[in-house]
Amino acid sequence: MSKTYRGYTLEQVAKTIDHSILKPDFKDSDVIEGAELAKKYGTASYCIRPMDVAVAAKILAGSGVNVCTVIGFPHGTTTTATKAFETKDAIANGANEIDMVLNISALLSGNYQLVESDIKAVVEAAAGKASVKVIFETAYLNDELIVKACQLTEAAGAQYV
Repeated sequence: MSKTYRGYTLEQVAKTIDHSILKPDFKDSDVIEGAELAKKYGTASYCIRPMDVAVAAKILAGSGVNVCTVIGFPHGTTTTATKAFETKDAIANGANEIDMVLNISALLSGNYQLVESDIKAVVEAAAGKASVKVIFETAYLNDELIVKACQLTEAAGAQYV
């Protein structure tokens, strides 16, 4: 039986963690070590750079740990077509969870149609093969824009914020 802390087991806590290895200076060995760690503890997901998806998917196959990658990272300012391509490529390489960065510039500019269509394109590219989470860089947003971003995300069909 696992130890508990405040009534939660290590396994329960691990299932709430998205373990991330996203820094540009991480080496292949760091990615492999991170995948083994996520597998050992059974984290909810392992989020890696797009170039690392295939390696992580191989290590995590059958473990129950979701293979997640970032799209439009880190600022969300890549084109919609690029985000859709990145999503399809990530899924082809084994990702089953997509973390896309909301186009902060478009949101701040009031171009809500672009924000929503951007998210929708990623959801459609995922085609039910991967869940889509939208990342808001809330340090740049006031409360009203955070609410608006949530509304646009919901309207576009993404599963998580």
